[in-house]
Amino acid sequence: MTKAVEFAVEAQAGDGAWYVPSDPRVLENAVAACSLPGVGETRVARERAVRWLEGTTPQRHDAFVEAAERWLLELTRTGSTATAALASLPVNEGPHARRALYLHALGCAVEGTGADARHLLQQSRAALGADGGRRIKPWQRAMLLAFEAIACSVLGLPVPAHALEEWERAQSPDGSFFGMPLVTGMLHLALSRTAPDHHVTRRCRAGLLAGQQPDGTWRFLVSEVWDTGLIVRALRGHPRFEAAALPAALRFLASAQKEDGGWACTAPLDSDNDTTGNSLLALAGTDWADRIRPAATHYALRHQTSEGLWTTWHSSDDSPAPDVVAHMVAGIHAAALPGIDLAPARSWLAALATEGGWNSDWYIPPAYGAAEISAAIGRQPQSRAAARALLGSQRHDGGWPRIPGEPYSSPTATGLALTALTASGQELSDASLRHALCFLIDSQNDDGTWNDRPVMYGPRPFLTSTTTQVHALAARGLRHALITTESRHGAKA
Repeated sequence: MTKAVEFAVEAQAGDGAWYVPSDPRVLENAVAACSLPGVGETRVARERAVRWLEGTTPQRHDAFVEAAERWLLELTRTGSTATAALASLPVNEGPHARRALYLHALGCAVEGTGADARHLLQQSRAALGADGGRRIKPWQRAMLLAFEAIACSVLGLPVPAHALEEWERAQSPDGSFFGMPLVTGMLHLALSRTAPDHHVTRRCRAGLLAGQQPDGTWRFLVSEVWDTGLIVRALRGHPRFEAAALPAALRFLASAQKEDGGWACTAPLDSDNDTTGNSLLALAGTDWADRIRPAATHYALRHQTSEGLWTTWHSSDDSPAPDVVAHMVAGIHAAALPGIDLAPARSWLAALATEGGWNSDWYIPPAYGAAEISAAIGRQPQSRAAARALLGSQRHDGGWPRIPGEPYSSPTATGLALTALTASGQELSDASLRHALCFLIDSQNDDGTWNDRPVMYGPRPFLTSTTTQVHALAARGLRHALITTESRHGAKA
């Protein structure tokens, strides 16, 4: 635990936050590499990314993701696409169909074999809808406008005049779009085809080049507000963390509150309900809670649905997610936001429970739903049933798997399982507790961190992994286990 806290203290930035990029993966790097022309400094950047891509393998948790990443790897190697490869992707409705559109746009942008620009134009305009995408997520709208522009350029049709104006307004000072290389790369593809000499295009290209990491990769996102909230929730109460890191972390979280009263996972984005609930949980019980409460209350009331729930984003195509609703319920309760009826949300969460617990929208381990939702509804029968299911899935090495049936244990899933078990009140035997502690201790790195396979969705169904998130969720479980041990045996946690 001391090593875990020391890592957090040393990794904290001067403003109190944790800025750690996610681990590299195929998606961003293939898109960014394909968007860069093979001349001059962009050729060097592209070659560095391709070298990394040649040494990596696709994610295998989902058949569509594995097939899509194999297609992307082939595209970066050959520069061409095949109709059969795209047509054979195992696409279902929802996230699969939306991500298949990304691949279709990329294939059209590089004018690969079999890419159908007319079909892309129909798809992108249908996704934008009659209102031109005014009620969907800003980055989603920006990309759909890029897909429309790519299709128009291939077909020799005029690109909608408003697209470039909207991209210019959305562009960040560093040239990126929404702090995401995936979005920036897609827009660079569109800009390079439709306005190659425009200052927005030049800034976008410069932003891509500046965002390339020393290892030649681009990373999904730096979610400093979300990560800081997780770290605070995990380590608050530890004397060293309280003295060295907590004051600045709380100050940062309070200052990160947006004008609308909510919080965004990272500064370039709009407020989202998941980060808002997480931030409320981190700030609850502190002097800062009084300062953020009025605006946060207004925000929570304004974005509560008629059913008493919360979606993740303020988007017309979004629906309530169990883990997001749980964070809002727990955060509102902990931070004592007045006048908000939480009973409908708690009932909704309880009704969603299955024999094995809850599904969640944002992290893949089943223990995530059990840990976060149990905290929102309290020690109810559903929480205890989820805890019993977790007890039955502990592996021989003391840990829990990231995905049911996976033949290895995960520090993230193990930390979450320990949190869920303690939150539910389910009795955990001394033997099981010691076994879990041994796994977390043995899997900890010398610098106090833990390594793990990708655990967080972004964008669904692709997974990503960030050191601070793995660290926070594993350390939180370790701390809960130590507190349980102390309460039972008087050992100093």
